[in-house]
Amino acid sequence: MSEVSWTMNEQTIVRRAHSEGVQETFVSPHLTKVKQGERMQFDAHINVEAMPQGQHLKKATIFSNVPNGGTWELISDEGTAVGGRGTAPSPLMYFAAGIGLCLMSHVEMLAAKMDIKIDKVRLEQKSSFSTTLDLGGIHPKEVFGKGEYSEMHLIVESSEKPEKLKLFAGWCKQACMALQTLVANTPAPTALFLNNQRIDIKEADPRPLPRDRYAHA
Repeated sequence: MSEVSWTMNEQTIVRRAHSEGVQETFVSPHLTKVKQGERMQFDAHINVEAMPQGQHLKKATIFSNVPNGGTWELISDEGTAVGGRGTAPSPLMYFAAGIGLCLMSHVEMLAAKMDIKIDKVRLEQKSSFSTTLDLGGIHPKEVFGKGEYSEMHLIVESSEKPEKLKLFAGWCKQACMALQTLVANTPAPTALFLNNQRIDIKEADPRPLPRDRYAHA
């Protein structure tokens, strides 16, 4: 396998960390070996912290239970329309890109495994999201985010028969963990750790915050 080396600019927004990722509220990553055909669990561990420069600039530290997967750091920003600087992809852009990247990984892996002859393949994707946030005085209890849809187009050059590639693309879709996270009702429990005490969040509290803590209430 050939070595890969590159530099990301403007300033490097993705880099490999020299130390392993650590979390306080989750068990350390561990990959459990399973028998052929059983479900193997992959865990993505993410730490997010605001950067001192402010304006939505954040750093994510990413690591997993996959052996030799490494620990990575990436920078995320928001566009100037929502108070950011536009210096790095927004969280939603990273999220959407992860879906397409995961699907392409399965296309590559399954094509090699099944000896499907693909001369060239690339993916075009459009993911749409919506929110009731109007960037004005709307109260937090009235802000609702939603994923509208995500459409992927696999653009393939191949001598294989169309029906074979149609079946193959369907298998790639069902194998793609990121894409299946969208189409399935995936649990997403959320908890607040306040002064080392866990508080589980079942749903948003509809009560408004006191006026001195929320200027637009």
